[in-house]
Amino acid sequence: MGILRMNQAADNKTGLASNKVQSSRKKEDWKKIILILVLFVGGLLFLYPFLWMISTSLKDNVEVYTRPLALIPQIFKPANYQRAFTLVPFGRFYLNTIIMTLGRVCGQVLLAAMAAYSFARLKFPGKNFLFIMVLGVMMVPSMVSFIPRFIMMMKLGWLDTYWGLIIPGLGDAFGVFLLRQFFLTIPQDLIDASVMDGCNPFQTFLKVALPLSRAALAAYGFLVVLWTWNDFLWPLIIATRTKMLTISLGIQLFQNQYSQDIPAMMAAASISILPMTILFLFAQRYIIEGITMSGLKF
Repeated sequence: MGILRMNQAADNKTGLASNKVQSSRKKEDWKKIILILVLFVGGLLFLYPFLWMISTSLKDNVEVYTRPLALIPQIFKPANYQRAFTLVPFGRFYLNTIIMTLGRVCGQVLLAAMAAYSFARLKFPGKNFLFIMVLGVMMVPSMVSFIPRFIMMMKLGWLDTYWGLIIPGLGDAFGVFLLRQFFLTIPQDLIDASVMDGCNPFQTFLKVALPLSRAALAAYGFLVVLWTWNDFLWPLIIATRTKMLTISLGIQLFQNQYSQDIPAMMAAASISILPMTILFLFAQRYIIEGITMSGLKF
């Protein structure tokens, strides 16, 4: 009898434990469901402006002003996308933006990576002081330097040129700080092993540091692409002729003092976001990994 009672007590305890596990699992499942619903609603709220932009790009100019606003156009007009390229030289604006973005991304990532590796792994006099000066640059608003940079570009004759759009934006203190923090996570043993194999500092940077920092470089490169593609103030200052305008400046040409072509403007805006969307879809794994700084994979 005593053994039976002990077995029954053990079974009761096991049953209680399993019930607790099941109840905790149910609570976790409900939490996941609620979280998914909240994220879904938040995603819809963020997605609605883009849907409205695409919907407006397919509407007639009269239908844009009708009330109430309808998300689905009554008459689809895909010809608005063709008009976006005929009303203004939008293709040239697109080309200017691509050239400016590629130039800045390649220059900024390369220069920031070299400077960051120097601050992280090399030893030279005044390294800490120079790094503090670089951090100090991050405290200064970029608008403060617009007038000196404009004067320099004017004296160099780089107004309305690709050099003027690209060169002044190559220095970025944030990129140096971000990549330096990542280079510090590289094990010193790998650096020492490359030195023992006969690599000089530049070869170590090229063959060891860069391959290990692909995620950080991808994340920083995506941020540079995003900032440059949407840059408005500096192109507004440096580009005075229509043929040198970028997308962010060219879209404003769809409106004048007396009227504005909203469907063509929204069509141009829809086309302008395509490269960023495609880039994020293909590089999101590296971008997320680089931003979270989850560590290295060997």
